[in-house]
Amino acid sequence: MSLYLKLKRLIGRALHRYEMLSPGDRILVALSGGADSLVLTYFLAEWRRKVRFEYELRAVHLDMGFPRGPEYEEGLSRLEEFCRGLGVPFQLLRTDCGSRAMEAAERGKPSPCFVCSWYRRKHLFRLAGEEGFNKIAFGHHRDDLVVTFFLNMCFQGELSTILPVQEMFQGRIYLIRPLILVEKSVLKAFAQKRGFPVVENPCPFSGETRRVFMERWLEEHLYTINPKVRGSVFRAIFNWRPEYLPR
Repeated sequence: MSLYLKLKRLIGRALHRYEMLSPGDRILVALSGGADSLVLTYFLAEWRRKVRFEYELRAVHLDMGFPRGPEYEEGLSRLEEFCRGLGVPFQLLRTDCGSRAMEAAERGKPSPCFVCSWYRRKHLFRLAGEEGFNKIAFGHHRDDLVVTFFLNMCFQGELSTILPVQEMFQGRIYLIRPLILVEKSVLKAFAQKRGFPVVENPCPFSGETRRVFMERWLEEHLYTINPKVRGSVFRAIFNWRPEYLPR
């Protein structure tokens, strides 16, 4: 099966199983510039030809305010061109999320990434509320779901993870994650094959986060035990048995 058909099948399954799309939806697509968000934008744009109703898309890229070189601005131009080719309006928001995260790191805060993420979502929620978008689409994938589960278990002391669909503000906004059934490696391979304009992440903390540590640990220590472990862990999150968990 080709990468395109595999992605089409898995994304379609997620869209239908969790009822992510409805007639008249106005959807903000969080376009970071990574392979995941580019594939997300591509398939959401393409899916409009497959459904019998209309929904609106707008890709929004948040400039986090991190120090960067001219290649970043060139990357933004390529992102806009990519969206134009898909018939998806592109919007750039300049923010200070990155500088706030760096300030938190300088003050010795343990998780500058949390600060950055919190402000990033705040900008997206504000934009959606002000301009009447009822859904925000994120490029979180199958590996993100598993890694988040382990992070919350190990560092927060709870069994939880990201959701395929998440209600916010009493239903005024919903977060949707159409890539939730797709492995990261498939998304990366498809983006490379299609020559998507991936923009390098300018975040100075990107290589040293807890998430990166957990990703590496799972790849190097858990998934190497047996080829079936990766799939079993993913299925276990959807196959919880509350009667065998202590209250």
